[in-house]
Amino acid sequence: MNKLAVSAAMALGLLARPAIAVAAGSPVKWECPDGYQVHEGLNVDFPHKGMKRSFWVYPPANGASPAPVWVPLTGTVESTNANLTSSRSGANALMAQQGFMVIGPVRQCAEGDPAYTGAGCNGLGSDGWIWRPWNEGRAANPSGEQWKQDAGPDASFFQAAIKCVGTKWPLDPDRLYIGGISSGGTMTNRALLFDSDFWAGGMAISGEWYVTRDDGTVLAFNDARSFVAADPTRIVQGRVGPYPLPARLGPMIVITVWGGDKDMWDCGPPIGLCADYRPATQASSNFFAAQPDVVHIACSSSHGHMWPQINTQAFNTWALKTLASRPKHTSAKDVVLTPPPDGYQCHIGRFTDHYPQPG
Repeated sequence: MNKLAVSAAMALGLLARPAIAVAAGSPVKWECPDGYQVHEGLNVDFPHKGMKRSFWVYPPANGASPAPVWVPLTGTVESTNANLTSSRSGANALMAQQGFMVIGPVRQCAEGDPAYTGAGCNGLGSDGWIWRPWNEGRAANPSGEQWKQDAGPDASFFQAAIKCVGTKWPLDPDRLYIGGISSGGTMTNRALLFDSDFWAGGMAISGEWYVTRDDGTVLAFNDARSFVAADPTRIVQGRVGPYPLPARLGPMIVITVWGGDKDMWDCGPPIGLCADYRPATQASSNFFAAQPDVVHIACSSSHGHMWPQINTQAFNTWALKTLASRPKHTSAKDVVLTPPPDGYQCHIGRFTDHYPQPG
């Protein structure tokens, strides 16, 4: 199929709904905090769980109604503004031109400033969290115990922002999608694992799983790498989600992106290499692909630990329209995946290119 035909098919996929459906869950209630007036542009001082949060609103340019929602999350070293407007960081605000309502949350560590890129958002977490940019994984010490069954304030903030935006613009409650890079990808995994009743799906780009033993105990960095490599088809527990992991997720579509052999992160001296997204994305794909109501798409490329750099906007458009083609409560059966842009290898199921395969 040529690129023009693929684009046309995906454009139709954004609007058309599959005919096969399963029972719907509770409807989303559109509501804002008392007295809060949401508007296009940067919204500040949004009250949530004792904090004042900020988020950008980019309404769909074509007036799509009800509009699918895209919530993009930046990682550690790039700002919310960069994630929304810089081509190197994804320029996710451009998805509003494709018919999506784009809602760009600002990290708690940035204290409401969407342009912030300082050290306050780059380091170890506190209050029971592993890492600082997003509340995305529970710490290994006793302080992390409180987050075993609680998704945390970031996960609920995203939902609260969407519900508030929905009081002013018509949004499709069956097409609410979240995604991000690095810590934002890890946060995406957390949101989907805890709240599969709310999200229709998401895209985790180089997200962590924080692999643990089956009993939830911590593995050192290199031990976790070896643990996954020893059995790359195994479903493993992780501190990114609830413990134990959910027995069954609600209907969703999930895209996991791996940036290839260079998809690692060096924390600098004295720690050095501190993250390897080969085992992390393998572990996440194993879990999501094994869920009977989840369509999981594994995508590999060669851009390293960044927002996908090859044909970036073509990839973003393909990925989001792929997500939007599977609304909430639709069957995971009989899925047909259209080809991704040049530079990406994507298929339905778990990753099979990370390690030598059994047999």
